[in-house]
Amino acid sequence: YLALGDPGRSGLPYSLAEAAGRSVLIALVAGTMALALGLAVAAVMSRRPGAVWARRAQGLFDSAVMAPLGVSAVTVGFGFLITLNRAPLNLRTSFWLIPLAQALVALPLVVRAVLPALRSIDPRLRQAAAILGAPPWRVFAGVEAAMVRRAVAVAAAYAFAVSVGEFGATSFLARPDTTTLPVAVYKLLSRPGADNFGLALAGAVVLAAITALVMALAEAGWRSRPPGGQAGGGAPVGDGELPAGGGQSLAGGPGFATPALARPANAAAARLVGIVRADRRRVRAR
Repeated sequence: YLALGDPGRSGLPYSLAEAAGRSVLIALVAGTMALALGLAVAAVMSRRPGAVWARRAQGLFDSAVMAPLGVSAVTVGFGFLITLNRAPLNLRTSFWLIPLAQALVALPLVVRAVLPALRSIDPRLRQAAAILGAPPWRVFAGVEAAMVRRAVAVAAAYAFAVSVGEFGATSFLARPDTTTLPVAVYKLLSRPGADNFGLALAGAVVLAAITALVMALAEAGWRSRPPGGQAGGGAPVGDGELPAGGGQSLAGGPGFATPALARPANAAAARLVGIVRADRRRVRAR
């Protein structure tokens, strides 16, 4: 372990500590790319079209997104190598080549982690928010994002864990200045000598520790529950009762408290449903 930062002990042009830092950096970039694209794909897939042709197209799109799970990562890396090697997309010497490949490998896991949470959202919540004057971005930020934020956190952890330990595609694309820790461990294992073997084992332990730490943090965040007995904290809101915090509407006007949409799903749903029921009772009374 003391020799992890010494490139002379491994015989490689870099130390395992440098490879580990590079792996974390590339995994952060790849995880961010996979998360951004996966959220967009999951948002499209969560909608339920009425037309038959639209449902079939959605099914084909879902199959295409899941394709990296059924294709070897080595095939993905080889495809990137022979495809992105000439103008105008010559990325063979670019830093972004490996993050792109790792993001493609992690994309299906992100979609599968977020999609069930998005599909579980009652469409009436979106409709109630729109009726109360919320623009689409406000509905997404206040209702949908509040209900899927834990799924997004787990998806981000999955994307990072898959990227930091990805070997198949990276082994085809890595250069001396972009070698990641899994590739460095493989190179050490392929060299004779007890020192190389010991360094490879130490590097594998570091890689496993990084992955375990990220997944433990994601699991702790998933299991955590805010105080107050409900997702948003604080006391439940009665039927038709306006939440405390001022009379601001969803669109910024009077009639609804803005903090409600910043709270998680249970509080937002209770407030939206309560206000809609109160409005209906007022209409019937008239």
